[in-house]
Amino acid sequence: MRRRDFLKAGGAGLVGSTVFSISGLTMLSPGNANAATVSFNLTAEGTYKTLVDGVSVYVWQFIDTNSTGPGALTSGLVVKEGDAVSVTVNNNLDRNIRFSIPGVSMSSTRTISPGSSRTYSFTAPAAGSYLYTDNVNGELSRAMGLAGPMVVMTTNGSNNLYSGGPVFDRQYTLFMSELDDRLNAAVQAGGSYNMANYEPNYYFANGLSYPDTKSNSDTLIAMSVGEDVAIRFINGGAITYPMHFHGYHVNVASRNRIIEKNVIEKDTVQVERGECVDVILPVAQAGTYPLHTHYVPGVSANGVYAKGGLVLMSAA
Repeated sequence: MRRRDFLKAGGAGLVGSTVFSISGLTMLSPGNANAATVSFNLTAEGTYKTLVDGVSVYVWQFIDTNSTGPGALTSGLVVKEGDAVSVTVNNNLDRNIRFSIPGVSMSSTRTISPGSSRTYSFTAPAAGSYLYTDNVNGELSRAMGLAGPMVVMTTNGSNNLYSGGPVFDRQYTLFMSELDDRLNAAVQAGGSYNMANYEPNYYFANGLSYPDTKSNSDTLIAMSVGEDVAIRFINGGAITYPMHFHGYHVNVASRNRIIEKNVIEKDTVQVERGECVDVILPVAQAGTYPLHTHYVPGVSANGVYAKGGLVLMSAA
């Protein structure tokens, strides 16, 4: 077989005016049922990412000029349902783009030409996990890294995945992505790439690969026995991720904010391309266990097994 075939947050309730964080994203929440006005400023740009094996690869990214994202990500949005949100996007790439959040209606559907900017406004939708990206260049954008997570909290800031939904003690957002260095090299050189040939060889959670994932507070899933831990899987890449738990089982609460009606315990959760899957992990025992993709190449770095890849650790 060819080589290529193969948001943390303490779940503390919000009382009064509180600063809270989800997967390294911190913002001021009013802490009451009144909607807030929230503004973000994103820049779409090309940059270089140093991978776990020391290789430097040209990538695209959204960088948030106001804050930083989870892990080694450079952007992410955290809002409450009902908030009036505006996102100003500056385009420093060499092609048109358009900011998009699947399932969310925007004030504008116009594209942004290179060197220009545009503001997109929307009302924060129902609580849950969302993906934002560019929908002009399709899968190419996600494969190049032009995507990010958006977490929408309940209106009152409660520890519920959604209104009346499962209660959690703490939560983590895991934004999954990957890259095929041949695609990145072709884009950097100004050429084209057929996505039918896409065979990634590097894999990430929140922009990090193992072993960096076990030392970052956004990707080391620290918890205590007896807690219920919410994990938000957001697939920002162009492949499917079957996420496998050792030591624990989880209950899938929702897929793309659609509530799971027949909840059964699972040790592997399938996360399709562009999908957001929220799960609850009941911490039934102490120990340190891996959490990783069951796609075997996904636990490698450029074909080297167990060196890099989408592998994380959970510890109670």
